[in-house]
Amino acid sequence: MFKRFLPKQNNFYEILNELATNVLESARLLNEMFSKHENFADYSSRIHVLENRCDDLTHNVISDLNDTFITPIDREDIYALVNSLDDIIDTIDTVGSRLYMYKLKSQLQFGPQLSDILLVQMGVLNDVIKHIQDPKQTTEKIVQVKSLETEGDIVFKDALLNLFDDETDTIQLIKKKEILEIIERAIDKCHHSATVVEGILIKNM
Repeated sequence: MFKRFLPKQNNFYEILNELATNVLESARLLNEMFSKHENFADYSSRIHVLENRCDDLTHNVISDLNDTFITPIDREDIYALVNSLDDIIDTIDTVGSRLYMYKLKSQLQFGPQLSDILLVQMGVLNDVIKHIQDPKQTTEKIVQVKSLETEGDIVFKDALLNLFDDETDTIQLIKKKEILEIIERAIDKCHHSATVVEGILIKNM
């Protein structure tokens, strides 16, 4: 279905797939960053390279939309989808840079669990983007992304409770709390991106 919205002279569909794939890779790197708790500089740098690449892809899509995109669906919907994906990787990049700069003295409790949720979410969302032309394959996956956001909220609350109970160093507490909040924000942004896709499908089924 979605392919018919994309003019043959442009490669919007391929760019959307590439964008989603890069965001997924950044989520994978962040997950490794939390689980291994080492080489923060290297991981942060690799995530930032992906973030820059996504900025370029986003710019390309927006430029093509402004110049040539004529479609039976609103161009604002494609703009919203591209920007929602870019927002996710921007947030992941922020988490990676904070982990590198803050030099936490101990591993962030519940950080790996939240990054696990984010990685699964982004994996499902990536699959949704790849099969966006087939609503039958995307509806249940959109629901899954949203359910994972609810799971993330629960883990985030547990993480804060644990942090305030166990962390005695005020500076470390502030740093860890900020990182947890940003990861939770990335999970929320995945939920938002899924909602954008859902809106596109509903309007054009």
